[in-house]
Amino acid sequence: KFVDEGVTPLANGGAAYPAQQYLYQLALSKADRAWVDSYQLYKGKTDFHDAAWTYGAQTFSDWVKKGYFSKSSSGQNEEAAGLSFTSGKAPILFSGSWWYGRFKTDNKFDWGTFRWPDSNLTLGSGGNLWVVPKGSKNKDLAYDFIDITMSKKIQNLLGNSGGVPVAADASAITDPQSKTLIDDFNTLSKNDGLAFYPDWPVPGFYDVLVSGTQKLITGSEKPGGYLSDLQEAYDKGAPKQ
Repeated sequence: KFVDEGVTPLANGGAAYPAQQYLYQLALSKADRAWVDSYQLYKGKTDFHDAAWTYGAQTFSDWVKKGYFSKSSSGQNEEAAGLSFTSGKAPILFSGSWWYGRFKTDNKFDWGTFRWPDSNLTLGSGGNLWVVPKGSKNKDLAYDFIDITMSKKIQNLLGNSGGVPVAADASAITDPQSKTLIDDFNTLSKNDGLAFYPDWPVPGFYDVLVSGTQKLITGSEKPGGYLSDLQEAYDKGAPKQ
């Protein structure tokens, strides 16, 4: 219906991570944990011409043809994608919770978040670990900082400000939008639904994904050729089985 009204529904950025993340999510909707483990953890052979990757690449290409993505988005970065959503130009943006605080500030319209439909898996991880270097000269200060940030007070503040806290009191999250975001993340985490990010497995893969998805958007490459390029780059960089 958006396209029928002359509206491009999906905010996208082919020159950065948004486009490749759309495609990876489409593949994930047809994948399972074993598929993710093969791709991300090298626990099996990754075949970029399997059913999941083929569905992802073909559907992404089809969505460009249907007008769900703008062809001009091939040259846009993540900032341009985000601005097309915050300005109200594009009604939907698929991306990460790191946008949340900015959306709370910049969006001048009613909005909300939801999980990708009909998929048990989505992009994401459990976050980063605190690390204090062994040779640090200020270990006590680092420990104090960690204690402060992990305190209930700060964790609850993060939770009500668009962050996804790991040690908040659930009853203290009073902002409805924040509660939805956190509940969705917790649901995914509890159900083993986090599948990391598409560029993580091998060095330099981010640039390969950017270049490839740009070509799918412009139509200068077909899904089969795109997947073959990914296979070549992945096999070159992944540990030998």
